Amino acid sequence: MFEGLTQKSKKPLMVLVFLLTVAVITNIVILKLFDQKSAYREAHSLVGIITLMGFVYTFADDKTSRIKLFSLFLISLVPCYLGTVFSDLDIKLLGIGGHRNPLFHSGLLFFILLIPAKRFRSFVPAAIIASFGVGLGSHLIWDLFDHADVRWIPGLNLDRLWLGTNGLFCILSAKLFLSSRLNKS
Repeated sequence: MFEGLTQKSKKPLMVLVFLLTVAVITNIVILKLFDQKSAYREAHSLVGIITLMGFVYTFADDKTSRIKLFSLFLISLVPCYLGTVFSDLDIKLLGIGGHRNPLFHSGLLFFILLIPAKRFRSFVPAAIIASFGVGLGSHLIWDLFDHADVRWIPGLNLDRLWLGTNGLFCILSAKLFLSSRLNKS
């Protein structure tokens, strides 16, 4: 009875272990590329890569080739990483006292980028914009679990609502935006 169950669960488990290994190795390479050493940066980057892997997987169907999915992942790595970094630019620009400014810890920049990006009909520019949104969204959602205190928003529950809503809207909008262009290219 249990033998059949363990045989069925071995393949998905091996795939999951393989993908997690790929995510960790990719994270190490990206962090080295951008000379990042912070543990917080490592966590945000890894969460961004794992989210990106899940995001790319949502496009897997009979119509989309594996080569196109793999190229989507490769094209998306750096913009996704930049999306995970963007929210923390408030530290550089406003100092540590201005960290988690709601203008930076929101989907605002991504939604502004979507306005001119709607003119893009080709796959590559759309993938770049969408993956920035995935990275930004993953950063906001990760901060949600880190009990982040967003400036100017009173109370922890409203902070979490702000981060979660913005993070989910970024990822869902990226999915809708790229879906409309993936099969046209």
